[in-house]
Amino acid sequence: MMSKQPILAVCVVVFLANAAVQAEKSTGEHVDDTTMTARVKMALLEESASDAIDINVETSMGVVQLAGFVDSEKVKSKAGQIAKDVDGVRDVSNRLTVKSGSRSAGRTLDDMTLAAKVKLELVEDKRTNAGRINVEVRSAVVELSGFVDSYAERDAAVELVSGIDGVSRVLNSIDITR
Repeated sequence: MMSKQPILAVCVVVFLANAAVQAEKSTGEHVDDTTMTARVKMALLEESASDAIDINVETSMGVVQLAGFVDSEKVKSKAGQIAKDVDGVRDVSNRLTVKSGSRSAGRTLDDMTLAAKVKLELVEDKRTNAGRINVEVRSAVVELSGFVDSYAERDAAVELVSGIDGVSRVLNSIDITR
C-alpha cells in the first residue's frame, strides 16, 4: 500500500507556495482574478458537456487560461466559448488537450504518483514558482499550465520536468503574465 505522507507533504508545500504567490499580488488583483476564475469554473460546471471536473482554470489580469485533458475537440471548443461568454473575461487561452484512449486503474495511480513527483521537483527548484504551475498527468504525459512571470521560468520548468524519470513527454501550456 502506498504511503499518503509524501503526497500530503507535496500538497502542503504547494499550498504554501501558492499563498506566497498570492501575497505578491495587490488585494484588488487577487480578488478580481479569484472571482473571475470562480465565475468561469461555475459557468463550466453549469454546462455538463464541458467536462468541467477535468479543466483547470487560472486567471491573470482578466485573461483566463483553460488547461487539462478533455474527451474531444468539441468539448475543448465549447469550454473556450463558455469561458469567453463570462462577463469581464478579456481573453481566453484555451490550452486544453484532447485525451487519447482510456487508462487502467494502475496507470491512473502511476500518473497520480508521477504528478506528485513532478510537483515536488518544481517546489524544490529555485528557478520555478511551483504555486503558479499546474501539473496534470495522463499516461505519463505531463501538462504544465498556469501563469509565470518570465520565459526563463517557463523554460526552466519544462527543462526540469523533461528530465524526471517516468515522464514520456511534456506539454508546455504555461503562459507568461501579461
